[in-house]
Amino acid sequence: MKIEQIQYILEIYKTGSISKATQNFYMSRPNLSNSIRNLENEVGFDILERGTDGVTFTKKGEAFVRHGMMIMKEMEQIKDLAAEKERLQFGIVNPNCPMVESAFILLCKEVDTKKLSGYQLSLYREYQYESMILLNQRKADLAITVSRDLSAPSLLREMKERGLEYRKIKDVPCNVNLSKNHPLAYDPEFSFSKLAEYPFVEYAIKSDRSSPFNRIGEVSFINLSKIIRVDSGHMRSQVISRTNAYGIGIAMPPEWAENHKLCCIPIPGFTLELGLIRRVNQPVSVPEQRFLELFEEELAFLG
Repeated sequence: MKIEQIQYILEIYKTGSISKATQNFYMSRPNLSNSIRNLENEVGFDILERGTDGVTFTKKGEAFVRHGMMIMKEMEQIKDLAAEKERLQFGIVNPNCPMVESAFILLCKEVDTKKLSGYQLSLYREYQYESMILLNQRKADLAITVSRDLSAPSLLREMKERGLEYRKIKDVPCNVNLSKNHPLAYDPEFSFSKLAEYPFVEYAIKSDRSSPFNRIGEVSFINLSKIIRVDSGHMRSQVISRTNAYGIGIAMPPEWAENHKLCCIPIPGFTLELGLIRRVNQPVSVPEQRFLELFEEELAFLG
């Protein structure tokens, strides 16, 4: 049994698809399938059930996944022991939240101070599932999340299996974001139904299956025949500010909206949950504590 074979199984479990797993590992489907067949022959039981509708996991296959997750966690800890690096590192995962970016920039300004001297800072752009991987790989120490619902049993189970914990920060209202030059920006008879005449810019990270901004079907006024998709927060802002397209996102600081030449219209009753994920029992480091202080200051405009 090879570590790579365990990784293949875990990737299929995460993505729910052999095809997606082959793409993520840059492998051909026959090579990955053969590797899994060899693994099943070695352990003496079927891990996957293959059918016309795709693959599912057998009962023993699900048990294999649980043990595989623990093995990978132990492998990361062994790597940490082997490396024994003295470099101080602190990483944050950001789901394209403006306030995270602002707090991170302020943290970077303090990296040459006595308290933060010697730390290497990293900022990653991902959502829940990919952020959990970065936390397990110890590339990141803290993941900020924006979600409609983080109480799904499958997600809570995966966090627990990965040794992670979630803490809600607060509910944040959401806005429709328009260019200040948009025909509806200052329409005295504005109604959300009028937005159906204009393209909607959907923000989505291709690798993640749980982007909160992907759930466009939950917003009744979006015209599904007029969708623009981008995976860059900067590009989304540019498209909105320079065209008649619009976007939906959590409330942002007024100065941020002004800098991006945006008109922000609150959506009644539409909120997303802002929270954080971190490793269980992980001591709070100096940069983490300072980042959370700066982040709280950046959220002050929400009241």
